[in-house]
Amino acid sequence: MEKVYTPTLKPTDILSKEDIQYLRTKSDFKGLMQIAHAWIVILGCLFVYTLFPNAITFAVAVLLIAGRQLGLAILMHEGAHGLITNNTKTNNRVSQWLCAFPVWSDTYGYRHYHLSHHRHTQTKDDPDLSLSKPFPVTRQSFYRKVLRDVFGISGVTQRYQLIFKTLMSSDITKDDGKRISGFQNKDTLYGILISNILIFITFTIVGEWYYYFSFWLLPLFTFFQLFLRIRNIAEHAGVTDDCDDFNNARTTYANIFERALVAPYFVNYHLEHHLFMFVPCYKLKEAHKMMLKNNYQNKLETKTGYISLLRSVIV
Repeated sequence: MEKVYTPTLKPTDILSKEDIQYLRTKSDFKGLMQIAHAWIVILGCLFVYTLFPNAITFAVAVLLIAGRQLGLAILMHEGAHGLITNNTKTNNRVSQWLCAFPVWSDTYGYRHYHLSHHRHTQTKDDPDLSLSKPFPVTRQSFYRKVLRDVFGISGVTQRYQLIFKTLMSSDITKDDGKRISGFQNKDTLYGILISNILIFITFTIVGEWYYYFSFWLLPLFTFFQLFLRIRNIAEHAGVTDDCDDFNNARTTYANIFERALVAPYFVNYHLEHHLFMFVPCYKLKEAHKMMLKNNYQNKLETKTGYISLLRSVIV
């Protein structure tokens, strides 16, 4: 029987009005500092490699930068929900230019797509259903996907299709006053080009001309894709068939290494995000603790660690 999910609870059915009001409050400083943190880590990796150039620092830099690229995608997601700053225009501009464009994405197009995911979570109308429906999968199938990711096949294919479809399509669909061609529009391509030229210049100033290719495009087309895949699997793959408000998404407890690579900026508290879309990511852990305090622990869909999670959906 097809899985059907219908939201039944309001946030105030789960937590008190006082708790909800606290969780709803956004801090411009914290929102902007998360973006600053991502870029500081990225530039820090370049400085370390420049001072100590060897295979180990190169590999560590590529992995950590891929993790922060995922972090920028997560912070773009925050911007799509209007959660970076209290001012809408500032939120959208910061999300677009400092988070989305650098990783070849678009806040407006993503918002249009992602809010549909929230409205139709784990139903036939969920645009993200294809990310979770195939699971569990065989080890061979999963390993093939991993190899396609780390060798850049997934990254090149996705971006080729994205650019080709955008260039070939007519911009006729509108969302929030922005023209949308599927996921992106032609103006987005200009933004991606400009932002990546600025990244190229910055990386060249920090180190050498090839830094952009080695420490931006390489992680973006390889390990970013793998980390993104693992994050997607963790959020919804293998949830129970009898979907309700507490188990149509999953929270995964992450250690420090997982937070550095596949779970930046509290994205692992995904169930809380679905229950309370208005909560900025830096308060999702507090929302989780509040639910535990209110004795919801037996209702929540959770996993301890991403390795454990992957084992549960690979047969």
